[in-house]
Amino acid sequence: MVIAFFTILAVLPVVIFMTTKRVRIRVIKLESYWESLVWTCRLWRSRLIFPNTLADWYHKDLENMDAEFIYVQSIWIFLLPFFVSRGYAMYQRDPVSFGDLNPPQFPPAAKTTSYPYARQVPSRSLNPRRPWSIRIWAARDALGRDVMIKVISEVDKPSNELKVMQLLNSKKLRSDPGNHTIYALDYITFDKFIFVVMPRWDSSILPEFETVSELMLFAKTVLETFDFLHRNKVVHLDCLTQNIGMNAVLESSETSRRTGLRDPKEVRYALFDFGASEIFPEDTNIEEARISRRDLNFGLHGVPPESVTFPYNPFRMDVAFMGNSLETYVRHLENRIPELGPFFDSLVDVNDPNQLSASQAFSRFTNICNGLSPEVANAPNEAFIWQDGAVLKRYGDIITIPDPTDF
Repeated sequence: MVIAFFTILAVLPVVIFMTTKRVRIRVIKLESYWESLVWTCRLWRSRLIFPNTLADWYHKDLENMDAEFIYVQSIWIFLLPFFVSRGYAMYQRDPVSFGDLNPPQFPPAAKTTSYPYARQVPSRSLNPRRPWSIRIWAARDALGRDVMIKVISEVDKPSNELKVMQLLNSKKLRSDPGNHTIYALDYITFDKFIFVVMPRWDSSILPEFETVSELMLFAKTVLETFDFLHRNKVVHLDCLTQNIGMNAVLESSETSRRTGLRDPKEVRYALFDFGASEIFPEDTNIEEARISRRDLNFGLHGVPPESVTFPYNPFRMDVAFMGNSLETYVRHLENRIPELGPFFDSLVDVNDPNQLSASQAFSRFTNICNGLSPEVANAPNEAFIWQDGAVLKRYGDIITIPDPTDF
């Protein structure tokens, strides 16, 4: 009762001002009329210009990127109390480093978690940080499990990302063992926008692959995921290693070359970031599908832009993107597994009439894995990147942090 009284006192001057003056003010629309009033007043008092479209949550101009990052971060900071009211303790902006977020003081990180939440692995840091990404903010639920909150759609204009996530998290598709995509735990609406809450899974590629079999399992999981997507007439169209997570929450400075995280009994991988994705009708013949989208960064995904003929087959392009991404981190095993060279050659060229489909690629790679001798499978993984025939080894010190519960 006392809290409500003081809230009314705080809001009343704004309401009086709004109703007695000709003021242009952005009204925040929420399910609760009272919450709408409170958040409209908060916005008016903050003097922030709140986003009108999903595009406003992202940088649009390379020349003004710094200012746009500062603007979007200010919107997230404004919204933190709203997400707290929905049960999420939000990470806080680092006072020194603009690009880092620090975990909340309460609740503490959960000591044990179960799928789909990630493992909380030991850290040397008492305050493990998380890098900030413009459309995403880190948080913890009431049980101390780490999650990520991402703005993905407008309410009145459902995005492809929202539609894809809803499909992939349907009961039917979640029961498919090939569905290695990130879970949607919750959807939250604020004003014009829909946010998805996902378990936090950190980098799948930067921690150490200690053996050949660990790296091959990673690649096999990715290939199985794309087989699953294409069977359900979904294309991802943005397969980069930063969009593939591992079920581990890691301090950012302890991620690269971290060991001990890939026990096949514990490790899982998941594909996320469906911002470029599309769903096709169930009766689509994937060999005949065509699109003319020019917003994809072909070069970033290893496909020369001048080689693309419009319209193109999105499923073949998806295989090429995925093949180029995996080739970079897996083909260096070719000296031990000669079949990998021809295998990746059959994926990366979208204009190759014999390019493998996702299903064929998964089947062929599974046969390669099944044919590995124990000697090769258990051999140490000594390289990191394959690039145009050159093999690069990793640099930096290996990071091994014992689990205190083992002592």
